[in-house]
Amino acid sequence: MAIITNQANLTYTYGATTASVRSNVAATELAAALDAEKRALDGSYRAASTLTYVISLRNESETALTNVPVTDDLGAYVPEGGTDPVAPLTAVDPAALYLDGEFSETLTPEPVQGGVRFTIPAIPAGADVLLIYKAQVNGFAPMAQGGAITNTAEIGADPVTVSATVPVDSFAHLTIEKEMTPDPVSPGGTLTAAFTVENSGNEPATGLQLTDAFPIPLTDVAVTVNGAPVTDFTFEDALLTLPAAGSAATTLTVPAATFAQDPETGAVTVSPGTLTVVVTGTV
Repeated sequence: MAIITNQANLTYTYGATTASVRSNVAATELAAALDAEKRALDGSYRAASTLTYVISLRNESETALTNVPVTDDLGAYVPEGGTDPVAPLTAVDPAALYLDGEFSETLTPEPVQGGVRFTIPAIPAGADVLLIYKAQVNGFAPMAQGGAITNTAEIGADPVTVSATVPVDSFAHLTIEKEMTPDPVSPGGTLTAAFTVENSGNEPATGLQLTDAFPIPLTDVAVTVNGAPVTDFTFEDALLTLPAAGSAATTLTVPAATFAQDPETGAVTVSPGTLTVVVTGTV
């Protein structure tokens, strides 16, 4: 709220003399026309996830407000070593506008310098408005543990500023790829099965157990993990189990990915953590 202060001046005469006196300073508060709050409905984010934001508005004035701009900076920041701001969020889909709890209309986001803008056609005196919109995490978002996106919205001609902060999730995300060589393999020959496990998350994946039902039996089976021979596995009825069920002798871990940000462009690149398992046996 703004403070309005005022002091009056009184002039008067008596006889041939003119005099003046000033009043005390009176003050009152000018209530903001808009009361605003912003929150995110999502507790954390991952790469390419979609975040939902809600801006709550109340028109505290006694007259309707028209063509109210709402400009969201989409979390824009200037990378270390850069000169131009980049935004870790991309606006997606139209926004939904609710007036006093009832759906009113959809609002199309308008790209502007510094983010995206929605224009609310009218907010009646004393009315409550909800603006609900979505933004997708893009390649400029911090992904290492401890990262966060803070995006700020400015509302109205005499802007009211509201912000919301969403932290990056702590997680492991694994993919596995299998390759068998040679192709074709001959009876009595050596078959090699190579498994590459990648972790694109920011937290190590631990306690892995790999099972694979081979379509044919193998003899003289040998296993390496990241190039080192291991014996803590079973190969029974053509079923590979690594480590052996119930064994604690071998622990398979895939380290977290590493994240590098270009200091000028702000683009974030991901180098997955990897684990390689190679199984060989005689057909």
